[in-house]
Amino acid sequence: MIIGIGTDILNIHNIENAVKDRNDPFVQKTYTKKELELILNRPVPLNSFATRFAGKEAVFKALCVHPDAVRLNEIEILENENGQPVVFLHGKAKKLAVDKGIKTALISLSYDTDYAIAYAALSQ
Repeated sequence: MIIGIGTDILNIHNIENAVKDRNDPFVQKTYTKKELELILNRPVPLNSFATRFAGKEAVFKALCVHPDAVRLNEIEILENENGQPVVFLHGKAKKLAVDKGIKTALISLSYDTDYAIAYAALSQ
């Protein structure tokens, strides 16, 4: 049973300046160390920063919670051995998911030229 869905679209250039500096507060509050390792090994890191940001927003929307309830770096998007994005929840995000009976988080990420988009579905 689906508990929540979420989608997000982002103009990639909206985060371009913030992600140039890995010590920028935006980067530190948004991405985990594992995500940064993955992103920085990409040919065009900006696209991965953008798709993961959109993905985090989509998961956040699917959780259906107050904006202050979860930090974006508590939503981690890595990938499996086939390159498919995989969501891991930590901290308050994980507790909220457990409380809601969420056992599966599926996500799709994509980008094209100027935009990144993500779609998330959370289910029991």
